[in-house]
Formats: sequence, C-alpha cells, structure tokens
Amino acid sequence: MRSGLAYGARRAAAALLLIAAAVSPLAAQGLDAFGDPDERQRQLEPPLPLPEGSIGTVKPPTDETPVRRVDRIRDVFQAIRACWRPPRNGGFSGQEVTIRLSFKRSGEVLGQPRITYYNPGSQPEMREAFTRSVRETFERCTPLPFTEGLGRAIAGRPFIFRFSDTRPM
Repeated sequence: MRSGLAYGARRAAAALLLIAAAVSPLAAQGLDAFGDPDERQRQLEPPLPLPEGSIGTVKPPTDETPVRRVDRIRDVFQAIRACWRPPRNGGFSGQEVTIRLSFKRSGEVLGQPRITYYNPGSQPEMREAFTRSVRETFERCTPLPFTEGLGRAIAGRPFIFRFSDTRPM
C-alpha cells in the first residue's frame, strides 16, 4: 500500500512540475495561458524567411563601358547598369521599377521577369518608354558572360533589380 501511495505522490508532483514549467514562461512575459487566440496563432506561425536573393539598384549609367566577364555578384548589377538605356526624353521622371528574376548557368534569364514594384513618377507620358527601356535591357544584354563558377553558384537564385530614374532635369 505504501508504494502505491508514494507512486501517486510522485506522479502528482511530476504533474505539478510540468504545469509550472508550462505556465512560468507565460507568467514571466505577463501573458495568460488562455489569452488572445490571435496572439497564439501568430506565435505558431513560422518566422519570415531571410532574403535569399541579391538586391541592387540600377541607376542611369554614367559611363557605358560593358562588363566583359561577370565573375562576382556585383558585376551582375554593373553589367545591367552599363547596358540600360533609359528613355532620352527630358531627364528625371521619378519612375522606379523593381524586377525579380533568376538566371541560368549560361547567363540567360530563367523564366519570365516579374515586376514587384512600380512607381509611376511625375510624368505619366513617360511611363511606357521607361518600362520598355527596362524590358529591352534584359532582351539586349542577356545572356550575361558568367564565369563557370559564378554560373554554377547563382543559377536559379533570385535577383532583384531596382531601376530608378535619377537623372537631373
């Protein structure tokens, strides 16, 4: 009889320890175990992923020297910048386009580039010319001359290009 009573007491003590362990982190944060269900749902959701792609801003080129060999990620952005021909009518329009795309090992664009952001700027009549110049950049400049090592390293990884018309008027 005694061992059954001791077993029951140990079991009750273990249950109390488990309850205390579950409640103490909530109490330390000032939360109730049966609090807001929306908060509980937010806690159960996975954290947002870190950006895995490379992000760069492409501004109108100051020199038009093409990149002969793309060996580093920053060379990708330099090659696109050297190749971009913004519209010639009138200077700063305030337009911005952000495009997300990936490359194949060969330097070709993989799939269809996706516009993820567009700021029409202050001159609506320049909108079509600006977006056409961005689209033509990738048609004219790809495949990029990747080295074999860089091509293997970045094939399929997302790149985000932000084209921004910052030319003075």
